[in-house]
Amino acid sequence: MLVETMNGGIGIQVDDLDDDFLLDLVSDAEVQDRQAQRRKLRYAVQWAHRHPTTDQTGAATWAEAGRGGGGLDCDEAIAGDGAPLVAAFAAEPFAAAMGISTAAGITLIADGLNLRHRHPRIWAKVESLEVPAWRARRVAQMCASQSAAVAAHVDAALADRMGAWGVTTIENAIAAAIADLDPETVAEAEDEAKAAWGVRLTHGSPRQIGVWAGTSTLEITGDTADVTALHDLICATAHQLLTDDGSRDSLEIRKARAVGVIAGQSGTGGHGVKPVTRMYLHIDADDLADPSASGWAERLGPTTVTKIRDWLGGTRATILPVLDMRRTDAVDRHDPPVWMAEQVRLRDTHCVFPWCQKSSRGCDLDHIEPYVPMDEGGPPGQTNPENLGPLCRRHHRCKTSRRWHYRRNTDGTYTWTGPHGRTYTVTSRGTFSEN
Repeated sequence: MLVETMNGGIGIQVDDLDDDFLLDLVSDAEVQDRQAQRRKLRYAVQWAHRHPTTDQTGAATWAEAGRGGGGLDCDEAIAGDGAPLVAAFAAEPFAAAMGISTAAGITLIADGLNLRHRHPRIWAKVESLEVPAWRARRVAQMCASQSAAVAAHVDAALADRMGAWGVTTIENAIAAAIADLDPETVAEAEDEAKAAWGVRLTHGSPRQIGVWAGTSTLEITGDTADVTALHDLICATAHQLLTDDGSRDSLEIRKARAVGVIAGQSGTGGHGVKPVTRMYLHIDADDLADPSASGWAERLGPTTVTKIRDWLGGTRATILPVLDMRRTDAVDRHDPPVWMAEQVRLRDTHCVFPWCQKSSRGCDLDHIEPYVPMDEGGPPGQTNPENLGPLCRRHHRCKTSRRWHYRRNTDGTYTWTGPHGRTYTVTSRGTFSEN
């Protein structure tokens, strides 16, 4: 017999529960876990506040943890700029009482201090149980080596997004903060990055070191536009191999073979594949004349106008017209026209399934009300912006299986209903459970 205790001390026998009640227990367990993790962070912060550094004790550093934690050098204080210093060796009794290593104890204390003093808005979300501690700690750790100003900028950018923060989202928030607060840093970073550019050829199989198997490895680090264009050409050529000779090789093998095809081509000979590169740049037109200004390249982050000009120099650039985001035209076919697909992807920048953050650029455009072919009695105008939503392939399949259903609301949010009747609302700020 399996008995669990719910919030409030109520004992529940789990073995004979139906699905709906069991899901209630799952939600209750998540609340209890958030409460427990919040308590640990609270205790860590209180412990740190009770053990401030003094002239006699010195400050706790990452050397005590035996590593350069959070991107910081070992001589750096455990918490970031703007957080109080902690006495050296204060972590040992705290960690021992928790039954964890000193390194883990120091990390917990550092995360607590950084959240409490550098990310107060996110800390408030942890306190109210809206955001789990592990998500908040990820932000604290990734910002640990940044200034207090950058940390505050990231705090403001992420706090109201209900914890929908993947690594890429946090990295973009940090990059945007640095670009806004110190645009010159972006230009300096671009120049410094060139020092790592290069092409390295290693002969031999990477899986069988020292064994010659006619296999070599080519590693390229260079300008994003150049490397992306080359990768696009390789992928297009690999697809052409599939079309031309019906190759049964895997995609990765065909991409490797495509390198040989490209190397043997001259100009647009061979398969006649031409590289096509599309980059989505967001920049104010007034800033184009200012070389010190910066814009934003989707999936890449902030970049200077100088770098944008560099990418576009010597190429043919197509400027897409500004879209009217209020446009509601419908078409009598399954696939949306280019303008409509672009409008939907700009409107909803990621998969609209609860808590999914996959970029809409890599998503399918799903008909919210399933499309019925016209020759099978389907009504006209089924393909329109209001009936389309971006779904990653996994969640598209999930919806198509009819285990999940959703609708687009008049305010642009989405309401999903799961297989057990539980509902969730997806907004630009994150996902809210309605149960």
